[in-house]
Amino acid sequence: MDGETKVSGKLDYNPRCAKRDLTSYTTSKWMTLTNLHNITIGAASKDIGAFQNELQGRFTDGFLGLHGAGHFGTGGDAGDLYSSPNDPAFFLHHSMLDRVWWIWQALHPDQAKSVAGTRTLVNVPVPGPKTTLEDLIQTLYLNLDDVQLKDVMSTLSGEPLCYIYV
Repeated sequence: MDGETKVSGKLDYNPRCAKRDLTSYTTSKWMTLTNLHNITIGAASKDIGAFQNELQGRFTDGFLGLHGAGHFGTGGDAGDLYSSPNDPAFFLHHSMLDRVWWIWQALHPDQAKSVAGTRTLVNVPVPGPKTTLEDLIQTLYLNLDDVQLKDVMSTLSGEPLCYIYV
């Protein structure tokens, strides 16, 4: 490019270090044994809607839940909706959330394949469409076929999932 200045695009390769800003505030407030008890065998475990709201958080109420507490406790990239997968801790955190979901399903087999909530994250200014078992999970750039939510509700079904926590 002899003498030319290349203008970088917003989506060009941009190597950088991951950022973290560890804090105990969110983890001591929302990632607690009391909250874990509540969603597995306590009051919030009694139906899928209450379980989901306690696990995922109720942002409009200022309650982050176990999921949000993990992200914001790590801080930095992990606390950013769009860059959180850049932090390797993201995958460990989400594996633990999957394990908590698996525990809840094992303790509540009558509701293990049910869903609640909406397809939108915060539901502001209005709630989005209700989540259904027919909704598609799109894998986009992973070169996998989209699957319906009902097809991945069990980790023991064998196709596409086949794993168990011990």
